[in-house]
Amino acid sequence: MQKRLFTALAGVLMSAVIAVQSVIPQRAGALAFTPNTTVYSEAAVLYNLDVGSIVYEKNADMKQMPAALTQIMTAVVVLENCSDISGEKITANNELFAPFTTYEYQSDLRYAEINAGDTLSVEDLLYAMMLTSSCEASIMLATHFGSGNEQAFVELMNAKAAELKMENTRFTNATGLYSARQVSTARDMMTLLNYAMTVPRFEGIACAQSYTPANAASLGKEEKWKWTHSNTMSVSGDKYFCNGVRGIKTGNLQEGGRSIACKASRDGNNYLLVCLNSPIYDADGKSHFYHQEDAKNILEWAFMHLSFQSIIKDSTEMGERAVANADGNNYVIAKPASGYSCIWCDTADISSVQQIKTWLYDDNNPIPAPVRAGDKLGTLTLKLSGETLAEIDLVASSSVERSFWKYNLAEIPGFFKSKYLKKTWVWGLILSILYIALCIFFAIRFRIERKKRPQRPRRPQ
Repeated sequence: MQKRLFTALAGVLMSAVIAVQSVIPQRAGALAFTPNTTVYSEAAVLYNLDVGSIVYEKNADMKQMPAALTQIMTAVVVLENCSDISGEKITANNELFAPFTTYEYQSDLRYAEINAGDTLSVEDLLYAMMLTSSCEASIMLATHFGSGNEQAFVELMNAKAAELKMENTRFTNATGLYSARQVSTARDMMTLLNYAMTVPRFEGIACAQSYTPANAASLGKEEKWKWTHSNTMSVSGDKYFCNGVRGIKTGNLQEGGRSIACKASRDGNNYLLVCLNSPIYDADGKSHFYHQEDAKNILEWAFMHLSFQSIIKDSTEMGERAVANADGNNYVIAKPASGYSCIWCDTADISSVQQIKTWLYDDNNPIPAPVRAGDKLGTLTLKLSGETLAEIDLVASSSVERSFWKYNLAEIPGFFKSKYLKKTWVWGLILSILYIALCIFFAIRFRIERKKRPQRPRRPQ
């Protein structure tokens, strides 16, 4: 077992960061809207799987106690460190369960009727934990894969959180029970959930409606071990039923409120939702499932009002730009190099998106011909309420050739204004003056030398 622990730690440290980053919800470029309903949870994040962006958030970076949503990380670590979840068995013992008897908030505890001496597969325990928040199952798994030490397993959890860049998360136990030092955020939990959906077997287990271990009948526990999911939003006829919702995890802490993480799919639209720290009691002091109420309201709003919309198409004409020395048309039409689409709320006006154009050439400085289709002419910045949604290159929609005569005629004035021509004139003048001076110098010298020569006598006629 110790060898397994060291192998797991090495695997965490050596895992590929690029693969992880591909499933992390990114803050930049996310276009968030606000539901037209009260959200009681202290923090929430709604993530659209189809476009890979957050479309709603509330206090997404506020630290909260994640309660039993912690068990999502417990499941991830177990699944990544067990090669045979159906074949590997774990036997319960009273020593593991002893801390639960002295736990301060007994109403936080969730049991799956697992007793000392019961032997279950890792798969069985994962179902018990994810469906019922079983504290017995989570401690058995953590101790088994932590080489007999829950804290060794917790270190694996924190190593995975660091790998996923969950910067505001710290785990202190594998059960999700109360600890003031065990904190996370809605954004970090969404990062974890998004990653967990890529781990083989996780989604099937976490979204199961119910589960009964294969050996339940032989042990006379068929009724006790018929575990059903604590998220009743997928149960037809339930008060919080929401068509398309599937499981994943609920949590409850007297000191940390109720929490929920779930997946929802309808009409080709797919979402992940995390809600943290909703009130446990209503104004009259009665127990109320505000976490499921929030989840239902947020998802119904999303399915009703959010859709994939084109903000700008790549064929949109963005204006004419003057072209100097063109052969034929002296302009070129600019268009976006690519279109931009996103999840949009039908209560918002698409025309409210600002289109800010920045050109490489202005009206007083036309684009020099030739211009090729696709050449960059500028940049289009899309903004909403001061937030930059996208920056797209503006390019030429067609080519414009250069006129030989226009180009050369246009170069003539420039030739006379050229600084090189001015330098040539200056140097030419200087050299001309030097030449004339030398000519005069040598002419005078020749005259003087000539006068100094003796005169030859003239021959008689």
